[in-house]
Amino acid sequence: MADFSRITDWAVKNAAALNISVTKQSWINEWLPGLFDYRVKLKIGKTIHIGRGIDAQENTACDKAVAEALERAAASNLSYPWATAAYPDYAGAAERAYRELVCIDRVLCHHFCRVKFSVINIETLDWNISIARLKKVLRKHELHLELCELRPVLDASVSAAFIWSAKEHRVKGIASGFGCEKRLKDAAVQAIIECLRTAIPVFFGDITPEPWEIIRTPGNPRWHFWQAQKQGARNFLVSNLLPGNNENGGLQNLENISMNDAVISEIDSLKPAIPDLPVRIAQASSPKLLRPQFGEILMDEPALRRLEIFAGASMTPEMVVPHFYD
Repeated sequence: MADFSRITDWAVKNAAALNISVTKQSWINEWLPGLFDYRVKLKIGKTIHIGRGIDAQENTACDKAVAEALERAAASNLSYPWATAAYPDYAGAAERAYRELVCIDRVLCHHFCRVKFSVINIETLDWNISIARLKKVLRKHELHLELCELRPVLDASVSAAFIWSAKEHRVKGIASGFGCEKRLKDAAVQAIIECLRTAIPVFFGDITPEPWEIIRTPGNPRWHFWQAQKQGARNFLVSNLLPGNNENGGLQNLENISMNDAVISEIDSLKPAIPDLPVRIAQASSPKLLRPQFGEILMDEPALRRLEIFAGASMTPEMVVPHFYD
């Protein structure tokens, strides 16, 4: 792992100038003891940007949150603000931006093409978090977790985790989390962490949407977040994407795509305001992968061609139920 200490030093130095505030999240103590979750807010100009970071090392968790806040600040003025990543070195930022692009492509392609996932047995994960304890906490709170593999590419594996209430609940739908890493085990762990971080406030919090979050406008990922909490999202997931009782989903076919097919560019929009920026920020795109879309989806010729390649046949995209990536 890269050295994050420069981010710590930078944050201390710029805490007053950028109104940096740090909040340690407590939910993780019950659900994933041994990990730390930090939320960081910083202000650039008149805009507040928020980042989250989770790690087994407390300082690194905080540094990751600072990096994410800076990434969101850098991407906030882009017309296409997706598949970005911040990291202490450029190679790490580029690789993570590529994986984010792959992850979005997988989630959207499986959804639009109605191609089933493969189920991962959580018991098989080699993780320093106790799986038995996690399952016990899930049972205590009457939550159901499904862990899945999505179609991999040559240099990355992709996983998705979904949680819904096992009892009658005001939230009828799901919370989700996704991971893309070199190894499936690491992708699955990332997916579980992301899913739990979302599920706790969804099922046990008192969150309400801002007015703009529930409007289906182009490029609005928050609309997907709230739509996923509806019964229709859970019905679609169970019926179309999860294997049934007599299915195992099969092994996911490897797709002949790698980072060599991606175009990586550096985002340096923060440099004028922050000359001593402690991270490098990259963005990925690829003609072989689906362009990330949120809110109002445009099924143009490149999108339809990508979906037909993924499905292996001509198909009609699923456009009724919104995809789950937010």
